[in-house]
Amino acid sequence: MIISKTPLRISFCGGGTDLKEYWEDHEGAVISSAINRNIFVIVKDRIDSEIWLKYSENEITKKLDDVKHTRWKECMKMTGVIKGVELACLSDIPKGSGLGGSSAFTVGSLNALHTLDGRHKSAKELAEEATKIEIDILKEPIGPQDQYATAYGGLNLIEFKKDGNVLVNPIIISNTLRNNLFSNLLLFNTGITRDASFVLSEQKKETKSKTEILHKMKESAYSSRDALYSSDLRKFGELLHQNWEYKKNMASNISNNSIDEYYNIARKAGAIGGKICGAGAGGFLLFYVEPEKQDKVRLALKSLKEVPMNFESSGSKIIYFGGKE
Repeated sequence: MIISKTPLRISFCGGGTDLKEYWEDHEGAVISSAINRNIFVIVKDRIDSEIWLKYSENEITKKLDDVKHTRWKECMKMTGVIKGVELACLSDIPKGSGLGGSSAFTVGSLNALHTLDGRHKSAKELAEEATKIEIDILKEPIGPQDQYATAYGGLNLIEFKKDGNVLVNPIIISNTLRNNLFSNLLLFNTGITRDASFVLSEQKKETKSKTEILHKMKESAYSSRDALYSSDLRKFGELLHQNWEYKKNMASNISNNSIDEYYNIARKAGAIGGKICGAGAGGFLLFYVEPEKQDKVRLALKSLKEVPMNFESSGSKIIYFGGKE
C-alpha cells in the first residue's frame, strides 16, 4: 500500500497569466505558496485484476475503459497501472475550494501510482504529467500553475515561458519574515462551492482582449516578490488588493455580490488586501491583516468559518510505502 500527501496552495498575484493564450505571446508569472492542508491518495494492489475506486462514489470494474472517474482513469493510463489496483482519496478541504485541490489530486495520484509500480518521479516530472492530463487530455480551461505549486511545494515565483517551459523560482526569505507573512494571512470559507472550469472558461475566452490587465497582474507578481525581498509585508498586502482589483475585471463571473460584501467588510475592519482563492465565484477568501486588526476582521466575518493554515515547504511526497504484496 502507498499513501501520497500533496499540499494545497494559495496563489497571491499573477493568476491568469499562466493561461497559454497569454504566455505564448507575453510570458506569464505567478507567485504562490503551498500550505499545510493536503490531499491524501491511497493506492493498494489487489490479488485479482479488478479496479476499485473509492471517492464520493464507489466504482468496481474489470476494465479501465469502464472507469467513470476521468482523472484517475488518465492517471492509471499515464502510469501503466491499469488493473489489479484499489484507490481512495481523503482531503483536508472540500471540493471547489479554489486551493488547487484538483491538481493536487492529480499530482498525488500520479505520485502514488508510480511508486506502487516501483518508479520515483521528480517534482518536475509529476507536474508535467499532471499538466498533460488536465490540460492536453481532459481539456480543462486552466493553466499549469497549480500542478507545479503542489508538486514542488514552498513559496515560489513560477514563470511560464513562450517555449512552454515552466520555471519554479523559490523565494528565499528568512524564517522570521515567512512566519510573519503567514501569521498575517487569514483564510475564510465562504461556503460557496463552484465549478472552476465554468468560471475559467469565460476568463480564457477574454484573455486576448484583457492583455493590458494581465500585463499589470504579471507585474504585480514580480512586485510582490520584490516586496518580500525588501521585507515590506505591508506593501505585499497592498499588492494583493491591487491584484484582486485587476482580477475582477477579467470576467463577469469572478466575483459576486456576496463575495464583494465580505471583502468590503474585511477591508473596513482593517484588512489591507485580499482575494478570492482560485478561479473565483466562491471558495475561500484570503486576507492580509496586520496582528492588531485581526480580531476585528474575525468579528466582522464571524458568519464565515476561518480555516487555520500555515506554510508548507514540501511538495507531493510519499508518506507510507508498504510495497507490493
